[in-house]
Amino acid sequence: MELSDLGIERYADLTRSRAEHILVQVPRLKAGVIGDGCIDIYWHADMTRSELSRETPHYPLPVVNERYSPGAAGNVAANLKAIGCGEVYFCSVAGNDWRGSLLKDAFKQLGIDDGYSLYLDEWLTPAYIKPIRHGLQGAFQEDPRLDFHNHQPLSGIIVSQLAERLDRMAAVVDVIAVTDQLPFGVIGQAVRERLDYWAQQGKIVVLDSRDRIGAFKGIIAKPNEVEALRWAEPGLDPHAGGWERWLSAARKLAGHTGAPCCLTLGDKGSIWIEEGRAYWAGARKADPPLDIVGAGDCFASALLCALGCGASGMEAMAFAHATAAIVVRKIGMTGTATPEEIVASLQL
Repeated sequence: MELSDLGIERYADLTRSRAEHILVQVPRLKAGVIGDGCIDIYWHADMTRSELSRETPHYPLPVVNERYSPGAAGNVAANLKAIGCGEVYFCSVAGNDWRGSLLKDAFKQLGIDDGYSLYLDEWLTPAYIKPIRHGLQGAFQEDPRLDFHNHQPLSGIIVSQLAERLDRMAAVVDVIAVTDQLPFGVIGQAVRERLDYWAQQGKIVVLDSRDRIGAFKGIIAKPNEVEALRWAEPGLDPHAGGWERWLSAARKLAGHTGAPCCLTLGDKGSIWIEEGRAYWAGARKADPPLDIVGAGDCFASALLCALGCGASGMEAMAFAHATAAIVVRKIGMTGTATPEEIVASLQL
């Protein structure tokens, strides 16, 4: 079935000159990020150095290299900075723990202002720790991930403080990215209501939400196909979709939120729904090896930047695809894409 048969308009490929036109305006943007920030940790163990422990019948992992980078909402902030936003602010809740210290240091190195964030003794800084074993002849293998999560909600007092800090941040930025990722995260009802308010005041707000995409109103939702189908068709297999189901879910979500919807479809591109019309932009080809970790964060950041610079939904999707195609080629990291890399990847 052709997309035109479903009433979906195709967008022609983004040109280098159009991307340059967007990128030259990005440094004027002040961007705010609110959501579930975490620290991504990579521990590289050289197993050729491992010796059987004298205390236990195990071979330890001799860590020879460790890397840290902001993840989830923190990765969105890092991508906004890498793409060229003049100012990037971060609003979240983290812990006064060693992972929180790493997150603060990472933001400082990247030039991201986390002054709107709360660092609390009673809260854990979320983290994803990835041990990677290295062996002979360049062989490597990633072990099961170690996750640090909170398992209870924020208190009402902290939620109120966070909503007040969101208001202060929103008053000084042009665009806002929202990452609602964790079961017990920082995006509750009070924050959702304030985001709706700021969208009504004309702020461009783009949302990523893993399990609560339908709980928001008035802001641009950017689910993937599984998240959208899980919300739109509860009880049905969200992994067995197709163009008709995807389009129906995107239309339903846009109608429910009262704002545009950008539905991402992996290597099949993305659909933009606005004022009842549907548009499609294709994903850019990226040859393997690929690592899709952080690609959604990158897409959301680039989409927000382009919209903030006056691009249409179609243009913003195409710009985001060009940016994400760079990040998926960066193996073993939550990567970012620079303006130079974006421009170099496009045709004249």
